[in-house]
Amino acid sequence: MKQPPVLFTPTLAEVQSRFTIWRKNKKHRSRIPEELWAAAVMLRHEYSIHKIAKALSLSFPDLKKRIQSDKTDYSSSTAPSTDFIPIDISPTDPAECLIEMEHHDGNKMRMHFKGKVALDLQSFAESFWSARV
Repeated sequence: MKQPPVLFTPTLAEVQSRFTIWRKNKKHRSRIPEELWAAAVMLRHEYSIHKIAKALSLSFPDLKKRIQSDKTDYSSSTAPSTDFIPIDISPTDPAECLIEMEHHDGNKMRMHFKGKVALDLQSFAESFWSARV
C-alpha cells in the first residue's frame, strides 16, 4: 500500500547519507529497505532520475520503475480531499513560524514568519492548494 505524499522532501545529501549508513551496516546481499526507496523517489521533484541514481548508486531502470509506479498510484487514486482543518494561529508570543507545503504535482510553498503575522494564513494556504497549474 502506497503512503500518501509527505510535506517534507529530504535533500539529496540527506538521502545519500541515509544510504551510506545503511550500506555500512547492512548484511551481505540484503535488499534496500522500502523507506530508502521512498526517500529516493521523493527526490524526483528536485533532481533528474539519472542524477538520483548516480548519487545514490542505484539501478537507473529500478529507480525509474519505482518513480513511474509512484506517479501511477497517486494519479489513479481518488482525488485529495479539499476539506481544510482550520489552524488557530492566534498571537501568543512573538515567535517564529515555518510553514512548508507541497502539492502532489510538485509545486511547493514555504512561508517563514517572525513575530506577529498580519495576513490571513489560512486563506493564503487555501489559494495554494486550490491553484491549478
